[in-house]
Amino acid sequence: MLDKIDKIWIGFIFGCIFPASCFFCYWLFFHNHLTFPTRFINYLRAGNMLQEVAIACVVANLIIFYLGLNKKIFELSRGIIFATFLYVGLVLYISLM
Repeated sequence: MLDKIDKIWIGFIFGCIFPASCFFCYWLFFHNHLTFPTRFINYLRAGNMLQEVAIACVVANLIIFYLGLNKKIFELSRGIIFATFLYVGLVLYISLM
């Protein structure tokens, strides 16, 4: 069954969606009194927390990558790591702003 999802493009899509959903869940559980995404991102920028939250979302992606390696679905893991590199570029962009 894991052979069906062991594709790079599935891993890339999952790797792009999972950190974004982690970011949304962080807002939902801790800061839902702020409007999403405008006031929430402004709040994180004002407190210099945007970079830390983005890094936490990328680390969540790496946990899924590690689980994929343990289940021996290497192509899916490769797609997840490509998406993680994309998010690392985003974190670098955020930190240099």
